[in-house]
Amino acid sequence: MKKQDLIPLVIIFALFLAYPTIDRKVIAKFFPPKAKPAPAAVEKAGASAIPSDTALAAPEAPAAPPGESAAEPAAPAQPAPDAEEESIEVLTTLGNERLEITASTHGAGIVRAAILGYPSIKGSDVPVTFDFSDRPAAAPVGYPGLAPRASFEIAGSTDDSISYRKELPGGLVLERTLTLGTNYQIQIVDRIANASSASIALSGYGLQAGFMGNLPGEEGKQQVPLLGVDTLTGSEAVQYWGGKLDKWFPLDGGRQPVVVPGPEDPPLPVDWAAVKNKYFTQILTPADGADRCLVDADRGAPVRSSFMGIFPRTTVPIGRIAASVLMPGYALPPGQTLEQSATFYIGPKVYTELKANGPHQEDILQLGFWRVVGIWILKIMVWIQAHVWPYSYGVAIILLTFLIRIVFWPLNHKSMVSTRHMQEIQPLITAMKEKFKDDPKRQQQEMMALYKEHKINPMGGCLPMLVQIPVFFALFVVLRGAIELRFSSFLWISDLSTPENLFKGVLPFPINILPLFMGVTMWLQQKMTPTSDPQQQKMMMMMPVLFTFMFYSFPSGLSLYWSVNQVMMIVQLAWMKKFHHAPLVKKQA
Repeated sequence: MKKQDLIPLVIIFALFLAYPTIDRKVIAKFFPPKAKPAPAAVEKAGASAIPSDTALAAPEAPAAPPGESAAEPAAPAQPAPDAEEESIEVLTTLGNERLEITASTHGAGIVRAAILGYPSIKGSDVPVTFDFSDRPAAAPVGYPGLAPRASFEIAGSTDDSISYRKELPGGLVLERTLTLGTNYQIQIVDRIANASSASIALSGYGLQAGFMGNLPGEEGKQQVPLLGVDTLTGSEAVQYWGGKLDKWFPLDGGRQPVVVPGPEDPPLPVDWAAVKNKYFTQILTPADGADRCLVDADRGAPVRSSFMGIFPRTTVPIGRIAASVLMPGYALPPGQTLEQSATFYIGPKVYTELKANGPHQEDILQLGFWRVVGIWILKIMVWIQAHVWPYSYGVAIILLTFLIRIVFWPLNHKSMVSTRHMQEIQPLITAMKEKFKDDPKRQQQEMMALYKEHKINPMGGCLPMLVQIPVFFALFVVLRGAIELRFSSFLWISDLSTPENLFKGVLPFPINILPLFMGVTMWLQQKMTPTSDPQQQKMMMMMPVLFTFMFYSFPSGLSLYWSVNQVMMIVQLAWMKKFHHAPLVKKQA
């Protein structure tokens, strides 16, 4: 095998395997999505809603109470161990056609959220439900004298809102209202009044998201982390912190919240912070941004896994994650009221929902460098499923593959013709190399003259394939994590978002038919593909084996796409062989 033939194949295959890591650590860093302009300096959220005689504009830095020196707010000290006041917990349920939440007087936050329309397990009528009882979501944190799960009193309620009130030690009065919108949003308004005769310093106060873990069947260590925390800074792009969770929360360490971007770096201001698993997310969006974000995590149970009964390993993945957004330090004068407003999203990672929810929140989908192509692919697939009988995502993937192959048919044809040209003049090239083997410069000149004489572009077989790389990677990323494929069945496949897993629990390892079929079609396609180098043909025959192993544990939707793509490639090769059987290059003696 020639070295120059082997190196490109090894590089391409290595890049394919390493793409998820490259996307997270290199592409997202140096080629970020277009960021929105940094917000101009504004007053504290909701100041315009406060009467003019009590409105208070936010200073650049906390003002010191009379007779006291100002101190720069530091990362907040951790609250005392969970302590629940001795009172009866009162639960209030609010709901619409998409979301049902249960709020509690213990913490004045959300202790349960049910995402309607998304079953918890396939075939069940029970919706996906998140339990936030040990850490209420959208709850206030960090206020002086406010204990975790502190008891609030209900100040009022309507069909779609609930208001709470709490008098804190030192004269602070905290009033908050949670209002459920028409989709997956909850509007939060917190009013903090100083009823004392002295100024009160607020530091490390804000809102928290609840703990979020993997859904049933998605546990375990993955090449791409399923759990993550994302943040957006006004002048920057979305930052993905899921890849650092293992570093921040070691196996032998206790649970200690980490300030983004990490313990050793200064904190970053954030426009919003998201906590997510594979298909769902919580997003806290303060109206005027936050001073920093804190990330918390717990390790899960050890997971033992293997590949087809071999290569056993045990991992201890991150089991659940949470985050908090903290507001800038502030000194609240006596008799004054400060109002903070925010939006809390708890729902599916659907592009249209996230796009409408706030700036750059659709980037939570993490479509990578090819996000523009990926978004269009996702939109087309969803449209096909919604409008073409039998309204199946399996059919949508097949039709999408047909559409992509039709678009790239001319390029693929050009690549095949170029490869066949090279194959037919290979005897001339071999003879020329032998004739001028002692004169590399002359050899190169004669080869270029030969290419020019026969109107051959030596790169003609590669360039059309390079044009298709963005589409391939975009498809890979979209089909890998699209919530639309969750529990979507097709023929014998019960869930396109997971491997087929036939006879799982019966045989030592589950059977996945599509990756095996894909390997067979790749082998047949390689046999039919013209090549100018027999040694290269032998090397390419190894690719079906490698791809079969690689795709065996991938979602079946990906295997379906690649299998259909290979079948169409075989059809195109057969068509070319039938209608272009005559030599394409005039042979010379």
